[in-house]
Amino acid sequence: MAAERGCPRCGQQLPWGQPDCPYCAGRFAWTLRRDTFLLLVGVLLIALFLVTGSTVKRYFELQKAFAEEWYSRGEQDLRAKRLVAALADFRTALTYSHNNPQYELRLAQALAQMGDSPEARAEARTYLLNLLEREPGNGLVNLELARLAALDHDVGGALRYYHAAIYGAWGGHQVEQRRAARLELVQFLLDSGQKDAARAELIAMAPDLPADPQLQTRVADLLIRVHGCDDALKLFHRALLESPHSPAALAGAGECHYQQGNYAQAERYLTRAVQQDPGLTEAARLRDSARAVLELDPFGHRLSNAERAHRAALDFQTATARLTRCTAGTSLEAAGSGQLQTLVSQVRELQPRVQERYLSRDPDLLAQVMEIVFAVELTTSRYCSPPQGQDVALLLLAEEPGGNRP
Repeated sequence: MAAERGCPRCGQQLPWGQPDCPYCAGRFAWTLRRDTFLLLVGVLLIALFLVTGSTVKRYFELQKAFAEEWYSRGEQDLRAKRLVAALADFRTALTYSHNNPQYELRLAQALAQMGDSPEARAEARTYLLNLLEREPGNGLVNLELARLAALDHDVGGALRYYHAAIYGAWGGHQVEQRRAARLELVQFLLDSGQKDAARAELIAMAPDLPADPQLQTRVADLLIRVHGCDDALKLFHRALLESPHSPAALAGAGECHYQQGNYAQAERYLTRAVQQDPGLTEAARLRDSARAVLELDPFGHRLSNAERAHRAALDFQTATARLTRCTAGTSLEAAGSGQLQTLVSQVRELQPRVQERYLSRDPDLLAQVMEIVFAVELTTSRYCSPPQGQDVALLLLAEEPGGNRP
């Protein structure tokens, strides 16, 4: 009988007459079945992962599409001034795209446009402050906060946010956006009665203005409003270099010269402005007033003695008529009544000597006559109705600090 043999793999005794180990054969089959199972499970998991990923991606794409659609509707409603509908649209867009800074900003802007609602302004401020916390230097967010502060008459807050906007970061056209923010600040200061602060802002931006006649003229016009004619004239002249026939720049330069008492220059600029645009009624009024000053001033250069005497006599007649109309009223202030009556006596005393033949030979008499004329115009301007016509021109001459007078 043959000796039993052992399996070289597992060490078990091989049954008699069987060349292969039954133990190893069963384990191998099981090993094959397990590997196949694990492979199938792995394939299935990969497939499920891909399906899940695709589903999630599709979900987020749908959310994004819905958000964009509602945002687009909000933009359309906002342009059409349908504020209530725009608010609902932007809120819906935010439900599909949480914490979207663009959507939050537009919602805040729509809320801010409901200026009569303190609740809407408060909600807008909340959104804007959240945005500012994420991006402190955002120029547009600071500008919106400045506008809200201006609506609430918070001068300090408005100034702080306007300056943050001016020096903040802007996505595009940064120089233009900062300049627009500064101009908005200037308008706010003017509306708040802070002319000195407005003038400082305008002077700061004037040197950096581009070669744009319209923009230069706009800034110069604002400078006139804050009594900055020296700086305004520079801008008007720069604008006229680019656009010599600009009616607005010509009228502005003429008004500056008028305010400075340079009536000859004012008349020239204002005449050119009205020639370019006959609809400039204020420029025409100033031109006529400047002409009257030049025609009535007896101290102008290159005048003959006869012409000086003629003008002084005419001025005296005009002032006398003004004084007569003023004293004929019954509602004179007590403080002004005595001064006016004193002037009436002085005029009556001087009147017989106010003749051109005397005035042309006596410069001292002419100066005395004009002193009475100026006194009449200044006093009646305080206690009587506003001057008209030639009286306006005489008042302008009287208010000159020295000016053309001897």
